[in-house]
Amino acid sequence: MPRILPTAAFSRITLDIAPIAVGEKFGRIHRLAYPDPLSFGKNPTRFSDPRRRVPANRFGVLYLGASLKVCFIETILRDDRDGIVGEVEVEEAELDDRCYAEVRVREPLRLLDLTGDGPVRMGIPSDVVRGSRQGLARQWSLVFHDHPAAIDGIIYPSRLNNETNLAIYGRSVPKLEPLRNQSLKRAPGMADILDDFQVALI
Repeated sequence: MPRILPTAAFSRITLDIAPIAVGEKFGRIHRLAYPDPLSFGKNPTRFSDPRRRVPANRFGVLYLGASLKVCFIETILRDDRDGIVGEVEVEEAELDDRCYAEVRVREPLRLLDLTGDGPVRMGIPSDVVRGSRQGLARQWSLVFHDHPAAIDGIIYPSRLNNETNLAIYGRSVPKLEPLRNQSLKRAPGMADILDDFQVALI
């Protein structure tokens, strides 16, 4: 299947925008080495800046999830369950090395909506929505970021369980504020999630 790259015409379309109100809360798993829950890097990720520039000239992306569960499967479990029947082993150090933060929206957000049928209306390839081609998703993320609508980021379904995820562009991270931040292992509901996915810590 050919890679369907964005064209200059995309800058002229009307985007499907999902508003996120002040007070809404999301979650984020982050490493102990980076204690600020709102810190983010500029390394290659699903919707990161694809340009080969010095980091100062590239945009960054902060990822959030609608629940502890989607944060866990996106950050820790990922594809480790693929093809496995019964228990899946995860190194306990993976959990020991991470915190779970609750993040609150303190200024309204306007996010490009990649849920539902919006992507079809906007001509965005399904591979971008599903995350099956990260290089392609990065190329599209660049035109999302540079669109005249000046969106704050993207709302999209998790490729693993269809729950809601957010990708917030670095310019809009100041519209967020961290609330609770605690050890991932002690986060309320973590034990139930490990049981639900039959995760054995080794």
